[in-house]
Amino acid sequence: MEILFSVLPTLQEGFNPLNAFRLYAVVDGVVTFGGFFDNLTMLLLLLLFIGVLVLSGERLYYILTRKNFNPNKVLADVQSYLENGDVEGAISYLKRTDHPLHNTLRAGLENIHLPPDQMYDMMDSVLSFERTKLLKFTTGLATLIAVAPLMGLFGTVDGLIDSFHQIAVTGTGGPEVVGKGISTALVTTWWGLIIAMIGTAVYNYVTNIADQITTRIDSAARRLIIMVSQLQKS
Repeated sequence: MEILFSVLPTLQEGFNPLNAFRLYAVVDGVVTFGGFFDNLTMLLLLLLFIGVLVLSGERLYYILTRKNFNPNKVLADVQSYLENGDVEGAISYLKRTDHPLHNTLRAGLENIHLPPDQMYDMMDSVLSFERTKLLKFTTGLATLIAVAPLMGLFGTVDGLIDSFHQIAVTGTGGPEVVGKGISTALVTTWWGLIIAMIGTAVYNYVTNIADQITTRIDSAARRLIIMVSQLQKS
């Protein structure tokens, strides 16, 4: 621990925020922003980046607007309708809100005349459809996540081939020429990894929240069946 604290002042003195993401290569002019788009690979990476941002934003908005819900309150409201024998009123109440919980419970009440196991099957089929809606576009997001680093690696290899090809053709080169070409080529892998990291974080978050939502709704569906069974017996 003492060694760590003795090193920290040195690190702070020599710390340059530009080094955190290797932005010094852009600032000092070795790699220019225009040079990023001199080849098709960087253009494709730009499209991948935009695609990941669009899909991530759309899925985050959709999942976050459905993340917070109170199944206890909804079930209590439904129970009050059922205790008064107003099944249609309970169905109308659930129709007011377009949410996976409300849609699933409504499927159960619309088939309240069926045996409990069949009533649950009806709700389970709707819940499966609602889960599909929660995970919509995640397959496309996963595809972009997989393609981005491969595209970046392809751009790096292509850039290295081009750099050494120019040296072989012209017979000239040197550290300055080779270094600039290699630095520019490696930027593609850098961007590919950034795109993949952003997309992976969003993908894992969305799938995790979708699982949580599905589990809570499944629990509410089972509780509804018990509630209906008890009311029918009484």
